Amino acid sequence: MSEQQQWYYIDAAGQQVGPIAGEQLHDYVSAGHITADSQLWTEGMEEWLPASQFDGLIPAAPAAPVATPQINLGPQTGGLAAATRVNPYASPAASAAPQAGGDYPIPMVNKINFGLFITCLLGGIALMIIGSMLIGASSPTAAEMNRNPNALKESGSVALPMTVLLLGIIVLLISSIIQFMAIYRAWAILKPGGGSISPGAAVGLLFIPFFGSIWMIIVLCKLPGEWNSIVARYNNTAGAPRLSVGIAICVILIPLIGQILWMNEIAKAINFMASSRLMPKTQQPTGQGGIVLR
Repeated sequence: MSEQQQWYYIDAAGQQVGPIAGEQLHDYVSAGHITADSQLWTEGMEEWLPASQFDGLIPAAPAAPVATPQINLGPQTGGLAAATRVNPYASPAASAAPQAGGDYPIPMVNKINFGLFITCLLGGIALMIIGSMLIGASSPTAAEMNRNPNALKESGSVALPMTVLLLGIIVLLISSIIQFMAIYRAWAILKPGGGSISPGAAVGLLFIPFFGSIWMIIVLCKLPGEWNSIVARYNNTAGAPRLSVGIAICVILIPLIGQILWMNEIAKAINFMASSRLMPKTQQPTGQGGIVLR
């Protein structure tokens, strides 16, 4: 059993867990996550096989129960010591958390189009300014209305200026939707690593009146710390772009400039992770369950 291979197994809930380095399999056995009946798979195998068919993986059952209440196993180091500290009462989600130092199970998320965002943001602002100027130019002043009561009718239709203004509002709304998508996907990526905020809550609570503004500060300011901490633990995400708390604060203090800086930063981070998914379809083992987030 090569330690360099990446292994996968089906847990008691029928969910696929992995990849796991070969040297970590014994830790999972010691912690009770892998039993003799657990199905295992690695690259090169034609089908999933029970763990009992791998020599040396599942220890033989003792001939008789141990009489003494405690056994001194001596000093424990490395993976065995970590395995013995596993909480047997932990929830299934906590027990299936990825092991630090290995590969992070990046969820399947789509990339963020920063070019579309900046185009909608600046284009929407420009359209609103132009629409407002056209409305002002086509509307008579109060003095003109006093001199000529029919000045409003003679000034012409304001349909075109209003259309331009409405179009600007719609384009700005599209830029806001892209920002919400970025927040959702960033927290979705952190979910397998133990992110403290679910992606649904991160976006959904923003629409609560009054509280939404406070929640925006919480979501933006907590994201950099958790992102940087989680991606630094794993081999395949060590090179991921880091997020800045300062830029998150700029979104609050300098909205327009801060939004552009933050979206540029978060788009690079999300796009890096989307391009580095651990299990592309061409290499995924077939089996039940999975950790793909759509």
